[in-house]
Amino acid sequence: MSEKRIGSSYGKLMMNTIVFAIGSFSSKVLVLLLVPIYTKHLTQSELGRTDYLTQIANWIIPLATMTISEAIIRFGLDKAYDKKKVFTLGNLVCGAGMLLFAAILGLVSLIGVADKWISGYAFLLFLYVFMSGIKTLYTTFVRAMEKVRLFAVAGIVATFFTLFFMVMFYLVLPENFLGANTGIQKYLLSTILSDAITAVFVTIAAKLWRYIDFKDMDRELLHTMLQYSVPLIPAQLLWLITNSSDSFMTTHYIGEDRNGVLSAAYKIPNLVATVYMMFGQAWNMSAITENDSEDRDTFYEKVFDFNQSLLYILAAGCLFIVQPITNVWIGEEFRECVKYSPLLIYSTIFSCLTTFMGSMYLASKLTKRSLVTSLISGAINVGLNIVLIPTIGLYGPPLSTIASYMTVFIIRAFDSRKIVPFKMDIRKMIVSNVLVMLMTVILVMEPDLMHHKLLYLAVLALFCAVFVINMESISSLFFRFMPKRIAEKVTNLGTKKLSFIAAGVVAFAGLNLLFKCIPLILVLAAGYALGIKIDAPKIFLFCQVLCSALIWLLFSRIFGAGLMFVMCAAPIVKYFKKKRYIAFAVVSLDFFLGTLILSDLGWFLFLIELIVLIIVYRSSIYEFILDYIEFGTLGPIDRVTGMIPHRRHRRVRRGDTNNNNG
Repeated sequence: MSEKRIGSSYGKLMMNTIVFAIGSFSSKVLVLLLVPIYTKHLTQSELGRTDYLTQIANWIIPLATMTISEAIIRFGLDKAYDKKKVFTLGNLVCGAGMLLFAAILGLVSLIGVADKWISGYAFLLFLYVFMSGIKTLYTTFVRAMEKVRLFAVAGIVATFFTLFFMVMFYLVLPENFLGANTGIQKYLLSTILSDAITAVFVTIAAKLWRYIDFKDMDRELLHTMLQYSVPLIPAQLLWLITNSSDSFMTTHYIGEDRNGVLSAAYKIPNLVATVYMMFGQAWNMSAITENDSEDRDTFYEKVFDFNQSLLYILAAGCLFIVQPITNVWIGEEFRECVKYSPLLIYSTIFSCLTTFMGSMYLASKLTKRSLVTSLISGAINVGLNIVLIPTIGLYGPPLSTIASYMTVFIIRAFDSRKIVPFKMDIRKMIVSNVLVMLMTVILVMEPDLMHHKLLYLAVLALFCAVFVINMESISSLFFRFMPKRIAEKVTNLGTKKLSFIAAGVVAFAGLNLLFKCIPLILVLAAGYALGIKIDAPKIFLFCQVLCSALIWLLFSRIFGAGLMFVMCAAPIVKYFKKKRYIAFAVVSLDFFLGTLILSDLGWFLFLIELIVLIIVYRSSIYEFILDYIEFGTLGPIDRVTGMIPHRRHRRVRRGDTNNNNG
């Protein structure tokens, strides 16, 4: 493989990662926004029941869809197969599975076998599984078409409508509009409606009906696809058992209330897994498309090194902020979850590394190996839960999760390298792992480091050490896509200079711990003033948001929200003609009023303003949608010149086309 070819492989991987990150970032913001809403409107018992209902749905989806979406991405990306036949067969398999699931669910409800778990929720459970399966199938095929931008937009659409329905159901509409005690139904219905809208959007945007033709069925391809996907059904189920047995067994042994606390403890660790998923989705595509390349082993080696470094930095960063974030983000009723989150964050490292290794089985069509290793994971997790939960309570599930993922990672690391014999930097992995483990131990032993500042300083020092050790691997791949001048400056620093910088960060952090972040607030205020003076929105927006957030967290919520409004409104005096500054001020006013008077008022005003903007700019939105559907880009592309013309020219061209047709 030539150097150009290698560069294109890394470039495609990184660009796909960025696109997936854009699509996934909105859903992560959604997680942050929704946690205060449903922890406020759902009791611990209701949150626990919601958690295991969604877990039940996640168990059913692989059975009802026969994991055909995995075959869609594998065979859809393979140029040896016809995409139309692949998608048609995917719809056929998914539809048949859903019909069978509907019949079984009806029989189960009639007999009353599962009343303890799904009584009163059977119909919503079916809709949840059906819409989730369809959305996954259609968005996966969009990835197989390599329309990653559309896939990202679909993620944003799903996020927006989930948030919209959550706000409408919990904050705007009367509390009993669906009846009394319907908080769980509202939660499930929000996801169902969002998935349905997303599936319709993707169908229209990608014109997926063109890829369905039931007249010409390829039975040989159907057999090949099922031979690939069926072994993944038990593999996914066993993997889900590893992930969700914690919830069911906690409910069984110590009750729904304790499971609610465990569910809250997973919120921050899930951020690590979700950020990794942005890379993982792109990597899965690259693993398939690069499977037959000449320099496959070198490509895998460099990507794995980047992958593990990214995971250690993410996990260490989450460990550093887990306690203050939990104090603010998760309600007082669930504050106890901070004891268990560090262990779960640590487990995500091995969970994501295991997923990386598993992609080699998928790319090589060796899905039976995935089944065997998943069986080992499930057996370890369930066995340890049976022993540990009755003995040590909520510490049991995180410890069993760590043990199961670590074991399976070690097995897959040896086994998968027989398929792709790439090198691993074992020494760096061990050192990083020890440092992150020390952070975890400190946080578990002392769940309130804000009153033990020296220990918190030690945690920060460990984070800096993890960052310095793994920085080179991240920069080697990531800085390829930064401006050359900036990339050269950062990469030329070297380990020693990075260590000095890290020491300076620790010292500055120590001052902030001693003086309640006053030094940082002063620096941010100076940065805000400089940004206003030189008209640098990125600088002063960053400084004002962080400065206001610190004051909101550390001193007074009302004062922090008020300062946010003042800092957003101030640029209007100097730059009164720029609409973006007015928009920032209006949004910050909503936030201030929501904090000062009632949070629901802030959400209501924001939604009203959003609706007004949609009405005012409906023509532009309509043009944007048409552009995206027709050209798959943010602006129309002239097929002759390859340029993006002005919208007015586009409308003239369309008019000419219509006249010619007439």
